[in-house]
Amino acid sequence: MKKTKKRKIFSNRNKNLYDKTILIQKKLIFARQKIMKKNINIIKWTLIIVYLLLTSIFVSFRSSNLICSDIKVTVIDSLSNRFVTADEVKKMFLEAYPKIYGSTIGDMDFREMETDIEKHPAIQTCNIYSNAKGVINLKIKQYNPIVRVFSGSASFYLDKSGHKIPASTKFNVRTMVVNGAIPTNTDDLLNLASFIKNNQFWDAQIEQIHILRNNDYVLVPRVGEHLILIGNPTDFESKLRNLKAFYKQTSPKIWDEYKVINLKYKDQIVCSRKKEI
Repeated sequence: MKKTKKRKIFSNRNKNLYDKTILIQKKLIFARQKIMKKNINIIKWTLIIVYLLLTSIFVSFRSSNLICSDIKVTVIDSLSNRFVTADEVKKMFLEAYPKIYGSTIGDMDFREMETDIEKHPAIQTCNIYSNAKGVINLKIKQYNPIVRVFSGSASFYLDKSGHKIPASTKFNVRTMVVNGAIPTNTDDLLNLASFIKNNQFWDAQIEQIHILRNNDYVLVPRVGEHLILIGNPTDFESKLRNLKAFYKQTSPKIWDEYKVINLKYKDQIVCSRKKEI
């Protein structure tokens, strides 16, 4: 009985030792596979990076030796504004760089070229790049006006930053008109005009801003025969909010009974049948 028990204990110990050995071997195999997989990934990404670097160097070298074969101009916002056309920009570009055809692209300063094109008062940005065929591409974006100003005999557009865009004899932008005593500092005007343009209700309602000599602002609506006197353009949002509430509580028939709706005074709407402002 004792020998049998000893043999059984010895057999169990051998079995446990064997199981532990197998487990250790499995762990070693798994660890080796993990290391190999990691090394393969490192090699793979190293090869990819080297390939990309070599390709970039090759393309850069090839591009620097390319000869300009053509000029292509795209005005990306030509559907909304037509201050300049692609043909006009191309002509302007070739006048500035008459020897560009046949010249080596690597010797060109695209940033300097972009700056030259952006001197045009209607062009906001110019992005120049070349392709593998030696074609130089110009991507043009124009300024987007929010008002057209009539001041004496002069007429021009302003964008939201106050940049002046000359009026074109070939193209009129459908935008709000401003006339009267145009101030030197147009910040208040642009704030009001931007608010109107970005507000769906007021953009559909207001077609003109008239500025009086005392700097009172008068709005001319598309609907109704009345004028809207907002006075000094400070706090115009509150004044227009009150007017919108007045519109909603009445009807166009009521509006037409008055010639002037006066919003000059805080939280007040004064309607007058006399056209005196």
